[in-house]
Amino acid sequence: MHFTATLVGLAAVISTAKAAVLPRADPYVGDLRTFTQLGCSADNQGVGTFTESMTNICNLYPERFSSLYIHLTNGYVFRAHDEPNCKDEGNIIAETPPGSGSPIVCNNHTTSWVAYTVQRL
Repeated sequence: MHFTATLVGLAAVISTAKAAVLPRADPYVGDLRTFTQLGCSADNQGVGTFTESMTNICNLYPERFSSLYIHLTNGYVFRAHDEPNCKDEGNIIAETPPGSGSPIVCNNHTTSWVAYTVQRL
């Protein structure tokens, strides 16, 4: 019995150690925190993360949002859209050319956004 418990524990440690060194298959691009009200403080809807696989596509957001904080890694542009299919031009919220910092900005919109796109510059 003691041998089995030790073997199971050892297997767990080995599998955890192997998982820690695996390269990330879908690299991090940025985070956003949305709000239903203007000003990036009232009615916080929570935080979302977007990765490389979420770039160059229209991402429908679960709820309408009127302001957001965004953190974006270098080399991308983030646009918020009024239309759920992202057919409108979209509002540029953040643009981070390579070599620039990774700004965290609050942006407001008098009408609600419903979707977003992230694209490489």
